[in-house]
Amino acid sequence: MTDYDGHAGDYQAAKRQPWRTFMEQASALDLIGDLEGASVIDLACGEGYYSRLFKHLGAESVLGVDLSDDMVTLARRQEQHHPLGIEYLCANVTALAAVGGNGQIAVDPVDLVFAGYLFNHAASRHELLEQCQAVKRLLKPGGRLVAVNSDPSDPGDHGEATRPYGYIKTVERPQVEGSAVHYRFLLDGDEAMTITNFFISREVMQAQMETAGLSNVRWIAPRVSAAGVEQMGANYWHVIEAQPPFCLIEAQG
Repeated sequence: MTDYDGHAGDYQAAKRQPWRTFMEQASALDLIGDLEGASVIDLACGEGYYSRLFKHLGAESVLGVDLSDDMVTLARRQEQHHPLGIEYLCANVTALAAVGGNGQIAVDPVDLVFAGYLFNHAASRHELLEQCQAVKRLLKPGGRLVAVNSDPSDPGDHGEATRPYGYIKTVERPQVEGSAVHYRFLLDGDEAMTITNFFISREVMQAQMETAGLSNVRWIAPRVSAAGVEQMGANYWHVIEAQPPFCLIEAQG
């Protein structure tokens, strides 16, 4: 798993790539829908990018959780400079529970759990199950999980074709459960940062979610927003639209 400490600023810069705004963000917010008055936990919140969006969109309460101390420090710094009433917690999501005790951290259950690239850090089905069980514990009855996740069905053989989007993906072969998936994000100038995720098939992911008690699991393909087509042109999106590097997942608590 990638150690984000020391790379928080680079990851924040990578969030500004056009596909992150006009494809990832647009698709996620479209799926989430109305947040007015909702309670939200943003798991793997990073430097708080989505946490701040959720608050601007009317969420009553937002808690951002991340394992990286550097990421949480950056998120808290932005909250200090531009207060929105967001709380941030540095913790492993598997330690969170609606009722504390036995080493777990007590967190109030919420209407929406958002998991931005959380599940692809699980290197085994057991680790994934623990993450899904934590999500289930954190949801109110009838609450929703919305996740953005590396797409297990993306073969990762695009080579340099994705360079215009600011990333290059390489996949460890043979692609088996727990094999590494590397994303090299190209930043300004000659700088780059690499994130390592792990492969788990859609079938196994869905089975672990259902075992954890999540229901009505749906896989949703992303779309490019009209603003993205207008700003970048339709031709710009052809490669990434044909095989997006990520997908969206929705489930009920």
